[in-house]
Amino acid sequence: MPIFRKRQWRMTIFPKLIIAFLLVVAPIYGIGLGMNQLSEKSVREELSKSLNSRVDFYLNLLEVENEQMMGLLQQYVVDKDIQHAAFISNTMTIGEWTETVQRIQDKLQLIKSSNLYIKSVSAHILTLKRTISSDETISDTISLEYEAVASVSKLRGVGKSYWNDRLFMAIAYPGSDLPNMKETYVLSIEINEEMMKQSLQNFSDYKNAGAMLINPENGWILDNQADEGITKELSDYLRNRSEASAGEGYAQISTGKSSYFVAYKRSPAFGYYLIAYVPSVEMVGAIDKYRMLLWLLSFVSLVFIVVYSYWLYRLIRKPLHRMIAGFRKVEAGKMEPMPLPKTHDEFYYLFQRFNMMSDNLKVLIQEVYEQKLRAQTSELKQLQSQINPHFLYNTYFILYRLAKMNDIENVIQFSQHLGEYFQYITRNGTDDVPLDAEIKHSRAYVEIQNIRFARSRITVDFGELPGGCGDMRVPRLILQPFIENAYQYGLETKRRNGRIAVTMTGQDGQLLLSVEDNGERLTDADLRRIEANLEKQGADMEYTGMLNVHRRLQIRFGAEYGVSVARGEMGGMKATLRLPMPQSPGKAAEPSNPNDAKGE
Repeated sequence: MPIFRKRQWRMTIFPKLIIAFLLVVAPIYGIGLGMNQLSEKSVREELSKSLNSRVDFYLNLLEVENEQMMGLLQQYVVDKDIQHAAFISNTMTIGEWTETVQRIQDKLQLIKSSNLYIKSVSAHILTLKRTISSDETISDTISLEYEAVASVSKLRGVGKSYWNDRLFMAIAYPGSDLPNMKETYVLSIEINEEMMKQSLQNFSDYKNAGAMLINPENGWILDNQADEGITKELSDYLRNRSEASAGEGYAQISTGKSSYFVAYKRSPAFGYYLIAYVPSVEMVGAIDKYRMLLWLLSFVSLVFIVVYSYWLYRLIRKPLHRMIAGFRKVEAGKMEPMPLPKTHDEFYYLFQRFNMMSDNLKVLIQEVYEQKLRAQTSELKQLQSQINPHFLYNTYFILYRLAKMNDIENVIQFSQHLGEYFQYITRNGTDDVPLDAEIKHSRAYVEIQNIRFARSRITVDFGELPGGCGDMRVPRLILQPFIENAYQYGLETKRRNGRIAVTMTGQDGQLLLSVEDNGERLTDADLRRIEANLEKQGADMEYTGMLNVHRRLQIRFGAEYGVSVARGEMGGMKATLRLPMPQSPGKAAEPSNPNDAKGE
């Protein structure tokens, strides 16, 4: 029973059903979770490809426009009108000079109108210290904007410069490298940053997304009113990126509580980076919703598993537990019917059959018990009928001799003791008697033997019975047979100084009645044979005398009680009867089975 209770959770059906259910559900859930993760990864990859494609496309458009502007600069840098104004203006008449300036301005206007990203076009004629612009007539002095493109005179081809938050593209006249032909004129274009910003605003369809152009070397930034935080983060990221990702790449950057997916690519011609950024929530917002739905599904599944487990507990575990409890009661000897379950299922049938089994067991136990009682009664009657003929002959011969000697007093006492003796062993009113009555009968037997044997030959000492044990109910004839054995087998041949000691003590909740003699006839082989017979108690044995008493005590009080034998301190055999100690004075000991006791 304790082993079952210790291992019941591991060995019962209920946890096995739960584990089997989890083994079925877990792979399905795992496959679903894996598919969700693969889908999320695939969507992220597609979104990154889409963002990179947009960056590539837009940067290619910008480079086409920039190459067109560079081509216009290279084309008009050798324009004859600009050359005439720079080199032979002092030979022109007023009319020719005016027409030349007008033609130059018209050409600059043509360059400006050819591209949306051109804000203005200027020709800085250094030989005249004057500037001709598409937006203004010829100036009296060189324009301040020349400072933005002054360094281009040292370059061959078109150069780019960033000046006062403005972006310029310029080219110097090739002949400026010739001797005595330094700083002739420079043709420059100012990029229309507003138009580029408008173009960047249309770059992405996502909310709060955007794009910007950044040159991390000179700090030039062109954005469409991006948040300062993301602008700084992107600038820092471009400065600190690895060499492997210097040209282009894709990353996720966090700024405070926000997170962005970023794609960038560098323009090899102009040196700036085109960066597109999209809030993570915009790109993978749907994925996050699906993830939340997956967690919601997981929670619902968990609730379902808990509900399912509780349902299995109510359906299977609880009835089984009640049935096991019922079987434990049966093992303890309590044949109690169990209430039938409300559901008419298999357990209803099992509970019905269990109750029928309990009723049948009650009947069988009652029949076996009655059979046991009948066997005990017949055994007792058999013991009662086992009156030693020699004892009967001897008592009558002693009575005859006393009468012949006219010893009337001893005849009276002997007849009284003999009558009490035969009355006690032959009455059939009850099987149980008070322990006092059993001891009194044993004393009567001793008085008969004292008359038979001289008192100086055999003496018998009775100890005091512990208080509260006199009314204890015991089977009849449990003590006198052992005193009789002491007379017959231990001391019958002893001519003097024979002694029998009857002691009654309480020890460890047991009442011990011992009969010990100082006989010299007991051998170790006899003692071992008696002990073996007491332990064996086979069904085919003849239960008489000592074995009869031993078996009746065990039937009456339980297997831990009965008779044991040993060699006593006086040298003879010591037989000890173990009985349960009464719980309180004046109250007889209860039998191990309440039905084993009968009233007198």
